[in-house]
Amino acid sequence: MGYCRECGHQLTNEHEFCPECGHPVERKAASSEGVEPQRHVEPALTSVEETRQSVKPSNKKTKVVAISVIAAAAILGGAYYGIDKTIMAPKTVSEGFVAAVKGNDVSKVKGYVNGGQTKLKANDEQTKAFITYLNENPDVMKSISEGLAADSKALSSGVPSEDHSSYAKLEQDGKKWGIFDHYTVQVAPVYAKVQSTENATTVYIDGQKAASVSSDSSKKIGPLLPGTHAVKGEVKNDYGKVENEQKIDATDGEVNVDFDWSDYAVYISSDYDDATLFVNGKDTKTEIGDIDYLGPLPMDGSVKLYAERKFDSGEKKTEEVSIKKGMEDVALNFDEENTTQAAAKASASSEEEESSDEKSEATSGVSDSEVSSFMEEYMDATITSIDNEDFSIAEPFIDPNGPKYKEQKEYTSYLSNKGITEDLLSLNVNRVTKLDDSMYKVYTSEEYDISYADGSVKYKKFNSIHKVKVLDDGSLGVYQLISSTEAK
Repeated sequence: MGYCRECGHQLTNEHEFCPECGHPVERKAASSEGVEPQRHVEPALTSVEETRQSVKPSNKKTKVVAISVIAAAAILGGAYYGIDKTIMAPKTVSEGFVAAVKGNDVSKVKGYVNGGQTKLKANDEQTKAFITYLNENPDVMKSISEGLAADSKALSSGVPSEDHSSYAKLEQDGKKWGIFDHYTVQVAPVYAKVQSTENATTVYIDGQKAASVSSDSSKKIGPLLPGTHAVKGEVKNDYGKVENEQKIDATDGEVNVDFDWSDYAVYISSDYDDATLFVNGKDTKTEIGDIDYLGPLPMDGSVKLYAERKFDSGEKKTEEVSIKKGMEDVALNFDEENTTQAAAKASASSEEEESSDEKSEATSGVSDSEVSSFMEEYMDATITSIDNEDFSIAEPFIDPNGPKYKEQKEYTSYLSNKGITEDLLSLNVNRVTKLDDSMYKVYTSEEYDISYADGSVKYKKFNSIHKVKVLDDGSLGVYQLISSTEAK
């Protein structure tokens, strides 16, 4: 009888291998000198007992470790299954997004949105606007809820979804932690198509700089979350920084944003067209008669205008006028009778304008509206004469004694020789100013498509100033083109 040195199991003399652990049985050879075996068994028995006592605890520890490993694996496996089938499940993601929106949870909704977009990174304000938009449009929210539910069901079944919402969809997006399927809510973004009448207009969306646009092109800005956004245009020029801000409701696809700076400009006039304009004390080197309008300008009173002119009695200047919101016309007059009017801070009311028209008509027999209608007829006639290479078509609309007559005749011939034609897209008569009983100053804006001999076509816009005269027979004729400046 003995014990296994490996596990301590009791052995018989017949055992060559331990029936418990399978370890080979080690036996000592009998003494060749005939020493009694019993004398050697007792010490050996003590040694085996000690071995058994030292080995058994080690065996228990091994079993505990093994059980612990198995238990940990079972726990991890269960956790994996639980996370994969619950926390990371498509249904959990879709329902979590809907619940976050309905609960106005900005943080969670922002996490869902930013996790599902590659370019769009919404901030708190944009997320709030998005939640407000969904809550105020239950049909959109219903479409998203039903669409995400259909998507989650399809993804769980491993089949393509055929019931996507047009506003948002659930997509599988790789693996989370390299183990679990990752699902994200992808919101359909919207874009803003921005245009400006001024070059170098810097555009901000919700306080963040987004782009710079020029007057001859538009720019697509985005992606943005559906909702209400603050869009600001900023122009910096010699007069200061001018800002134009508007709210847009971007809810589907693309929304147009137009920055028209006409409300940030003023028309300048004077009782002496050859007077020089000064802005904030600086000489512009430009006569009042050559100026169509001035802008865009800060309308906060920081820009101050006056005019100077040399008279026989010496140099004089008008009263200084501060430009403020609501002003459209600034009269920089030298005559004492008109000086007090130079500081007018707002445009005349419609009632005053009607009164002015009636007075003009009573004095000269020609109203501002008649001058405007004449200009439209004149512009149509000049375009027709250019396209037909026939100056005589425009001739009846031009004062034969003014500089415009020769200029237009030569211009028509020049375009004919170059094979250039013009298509007038639009004409706006912005303002009519009476200079005296027989002469008017007319401010216009024109848009053209100009076709060249090589087949190319270019779009151009001009701001022009004309002088129109009441002729001896009572008809009107264009006397002079004071200036025509291309709008960039």
